[in-house]
Amino acid sequence: MDGVANIDDVTRGDKELCSETLRVESKLFYLDLKENARGRYLKVSEKGNNRERSTIIVPSAGISWFVELFHYYAGGTNEPGGPVNKELPIENKVFFFDVGENPRGRFLRVSESGAGPRGRSSLIIPSGGAGLTGWANFRDTLSRIYAAEAQLSGHVVPPTDLPPVLDVGVADWLSLQEKESFKAEQATVGGNQRVVGPGPAPPALVSADNGSQILRVGQKRFFLDPGTNHRGQFVRITEAIGPDRNSIIVPCQAIPEFQEAVRMVFEGLKLNVSDRPDRAVVTVGAGAATQA
Repeated sequence: MDGVANIDDVTRGDKELCSETLRVESKLFYLDLKENARGRYLKVSEKGNNRERSTIIVPSAGISWFVELFHYYAGGTNEPGGPVNKELPIENKVFFFDVGENPRGRFLRVSESGAGPRGRSSLIIPSGGAGLTGWANFRDTLSRIYAAEAQLSGHVVPPTDLPPVLDVGVADWLSLQEKESFKAEQATVGGNQRVVGPGPAPPALVSADNGSQILRVGQKRFFLDPGTNHRGQFVRITEAIGPDRNSIIVPCQAIPEFQEAVRMVFEGLKLNVSDRPDRAVVTVGAGAATQA
């Protein structure tokens, strides 16, 4: 998805499950819970007078973490000192939460890596003044969407220290034992640790109909595409992260040696330096062998 226009094009045909609009000072924020064949996600768009419309896409697994992080920045954790910047790796994305200040007041910049022509798409949410009401209202709006998504999934929304997110009163849904169990497992986003959340998704390999292979690792994607030219058959390996792409071409006759080289490097990485046996290493171009 390169740019906001492409994000809107991609998500336009997806099913909308619930939607909220929030005004914070002079800005409007649109929060849309949507669903497609790959699952549910939250699309958050910002519309202001002085900057272009900007959008981030949050996987459904990250919504609860957004609630917790806005609770933290709105002062809900009652921790001494000011809030620190955070990173939230979730699936194949990383979201950055950075507090800043300008002549108009404090703000929270929420950026999604790998989106937009500059590599990131970001929202800028004003604090709302000394009471941090802008961040608190954003938190409460996220809480309602989180509750709606949980209900659609057939899950009970766990109680938190936040205000009730639905009129029915979420806190009444669970017994005292269930509340205590959730509190024991509740993720912590406070403190000085910079990286929070469940971490990136494990590597995933997908096969395409044309014989290509796509490997997802964190924010990166690797495309292995077979091809043919006047010199013969080859495999093009492309690394993609955000808008940036780099490729190499491996001739078909060199693929067995290429596989063996990757295997040997991998085996070397698994050895600790202290456990690595002495072996001869040929330095290309030096005309001599050295000991590793």
